[in-house]
Amino acid sequence: MTGLLRTKLQQLIDEFVGANPRSQAAYERACNVLPAGNTRSVLAAEPYPLTLQSGHDAYVTSVDGREYLDFVSDFTAGLYGHSHAHIQRAITDAAATGFSLGGVIEQEAQLGEILQTRFQSLERVRYCNSGTEANTLALATARAFTGRNKILVFDRGYHGGTISFPGTGAHPMNLPHDFVVGRFNDIEHTRPLIDDALAAILVEPMQMAGGVRPASVPFLQFLRDAATAVGAVLIFDEVVTSRLHYHGLQGALGVYPDMTTLGKYLGGGFSFGAFGGRAEIMDLFDPVVRGDRVLHHSGTFNNNVFTMTAAVAAAELVTEPALRALNRLGDGLRGKANAILQQAGMEHLVFFVGYGSTVGIGFGGEGEGELGPALREVLYFTLLQQGILIGRRGFLCLNLAYTDAQVERFLDVLQRFVAEWASLLKEL
Repeated sequence: MTGLLRTKLQQLIDEFVGANPRSQAAYERACNVLPAGNTRSVLAAEPYPLTLQSGHDAYVTSVDGREYLDFVSDFTAGLYGHSHAHIQRAITDAAATGFSLGGVIEQEAQLGEILQTRFQSLERVRYCNSGTEANTLALATARAFTGRNKILVFDRGYHGGTISFPGTGAHPMNLPHDFVVGRFNDIEHTRPLIDDALAAILVEPMQMAGGVRPASVPFLQFLRDAATAVGAVLIFDEVVTSRLHYHGLQGALGVYPDMTTLGKYLGGGFSFGAFGGRAEIMDLFDPVVRGDRVLHHSGTFNNNVFTMTAAVAAAELVTEPALRALNRLGDGLRGKANAILQQAGMEHLVFFVGYGSTVGIGFGGEGEGELGPALREVLYFTLLQQGILIGRRGFLCLNLAYTDAQVERFLDVLQRFVAEWASLLKEL
């Protein structure tokens, strides 16, 4: 049966190559100057990735002139859809005021007030240029605040390109911190790792790259209590999860960290990161309070005009009703997709997980030589052939431009895929 899947997959890949010659040419050109033809490893793909040219609302268009319904949404950063008119107007206005002013601008405080309103843990906040940078700076701050070095993280956690734990160990690109890797969502396995040598506990309230796995409230509350008991700084990485509730998952779950890191969609489509937390921690950056013991944190583009302006404008679109409606769309997609699979007896092979507008697709039998990897690829190229773009690892993310009709379009294609393969696969 795996052989049948492989044959079908090769057919789909051949059809992809035949339909996308300009993307192939763009990829081959890029490979002459960029390793693997990209500067963002998540976009690497065989035989080559689509090269995108433009986007509007919930759609993107490739250089080959084909339009796709975009369920990637820039891996959660594209919350507003593409080319939102409200953000465009704000950027156009900003372009007339000067680009690199080199000084404080009013939008910095305005954005800070917005973030304070949304996230209870942010008594003070500072900006940077990515979620990776936000987590890097938060860890450095926690170490300086506690005078300790050890940091507890969790398996399959991803906190940026230099703080990643795909298995039980560290990624070779990681910063050289004294990391201890716990088991996500497992209190008893984590308990022995808690001691008074910890500077920080860094955790996502829901792991995204690690399989769209939500943490339980008891697990997060355990981490909260443990951090308090040993004097460690509890950091919630809400770079992604902050889009799932107006007050972040910390607000939705009622568990609050000492520090929070943010990024992605909050920049309105521009590079953005932020880290903040309790005033006594963030006062490390205030020379009036700390004197000659102040921490220095700078960055040319931390307060750049375009990001600050776009972020303030975009914040007007992120309302509690808008996020609730978006989560309902995601919950509906996930529930209906699982119902389709269960009805066909395929729920052990393909299943939809996640929370709200973020959706992961799991596949049974993910080991080498198993059905999972081949079935994942067949589904990816089948959707692509039908004009639907998802994250190749099995990831969907809805954005504010989506409607019920677009979700139903995805479900229709999934229904046809299941009908084609159910009778062949249910025997396994």
